[in-house]
Amino acid sequence: MRPRLLILALGTFAIGTGSFVFAGLLEGVAGDLSVSVGTAGNLVTVFAVTYAVVSPILVTLTGGVAPRRILFAAMAVFAAANLAAVFAPTFGLLLACRMLAACGAAVFTPTALAVAAGLSPPEERGRSISTITGGLTVSFVVGIPLGSIIGTYFGWRMTFVMVAALGVVAVLGVRALLPDVEAPPVVGLKERVDALGQPAVLAALGLTTLGLMGGFVVFTYVSPLLAEITGFGGAGVSGLLFLFGVAALLGNWLGGYGADHIGYSRLMAAILVLLSLSLSGFSLLVASSETALALPGTVATLVLWGVAGFALNPLQQYRVSQLAPSTRNVALSLNASAIYLGQGIGAGLGALALANGSLATLGWTGSLCALAALALLLLTSRAKPREVAPEG
Repeated sequence: MRPRLLILALGTFAIGTGSFVFAGLLEGVAGDLSVSVGTAGNLVTVFAVTYAVVSPILVTLTGGVAPRRILFAAMAVFAAANLAAVFAPTFGLLLACRMLAACGAAVFTPTALAVAAGLSPPEERGRSISTITGGLTVSFVVGIPLGSIIGTYFGWRMTFVMVAALGVVAVLGVRALLPDVEAPPVVGLKERVDALGQPAVLAALGLTTLGLMGGFVVFTYVSPLLAEITGFGGAGVSGLLFLFGVAALLGNWLGGYGADHIGYSRLMAAILVLLSLSLSGFSLLVASSETALALPGTVATLVLWGVAGFALNPLQQYRVSQLAPSTRNVALSLNASAIYLGQGIGAGLGALALANGSLATLGWTGSLCALAALALLLLTSRAKPREVAPEG
């Protein structure tokens, strides 16, 4: 089963790289297409919001199709959209390419998560889900720093070439190596809406959204933020993003391990406290005049943020898959929408914070989102949700 999971993780790696690589390239895009850095941040917002809106619809429409065919077609759309973005002459057309790429990602990721959960015994589902989300995490270790370096030295359009190439490799891997698996039961939009009627499910999705909002208020503009704190250029920022990705890899493992071995409420509370502290640390670093502490403080803050922020995702994926009133793919697609909704709102909130404040405003804003998620957790953790026996 491990090779199958790795094939799916390869696809999420391509998607993660394409989704988040602009965190290191916004200034180059803004200068080339004559828009502000805040406006360029809409490349993240539009991708994320499109994903959040269309994922439940597209997953429903493709519900009766064999998962292997869905994964192949979705990744092909993602790769083609990124290739088209290489030639986009205007910012508006670039946004349209990002929307099309989001449609492919919106089908691939929840389908991959559902397949991984269905292939795993109950006691290993947390780790299997973390393997798939690990593809996204590895994109922070390898894909995003590499894309930032390529964009710095060869232009941001060449980064799209890299992402399209990754998508093609993933398409070929799905076609050649992923076996046929049984299609899950078809679930309509009514069932998806009904899932939102359960307070425990709604609370879990709200927590996912708030947690991702906090992180993406900062991450969308992390390149100018790190440059302001450390004085580093493109290569130095890419090195810091690599460090962040390594910490994120550890956090992803911790979330998967914790889902199988540690109580949910205690671990999630600790994650959100650490997330809030790390995000607020960026505001302190920007405001501080102590340059000797800039680099070690930035490294410590990035590591803490990477571990806490990426432990949240697999833990929430596992949580909502246990709370859904229907099949697992319903819960996972809804949570995927919540993840990208949080990213989109967070990126937009970061743009507002930047427009009405400064880079120092970003950390405090993200920290408040994490504290709101913690408050939601504490208010709802004593509820007794209806557990649903996993299918399969």
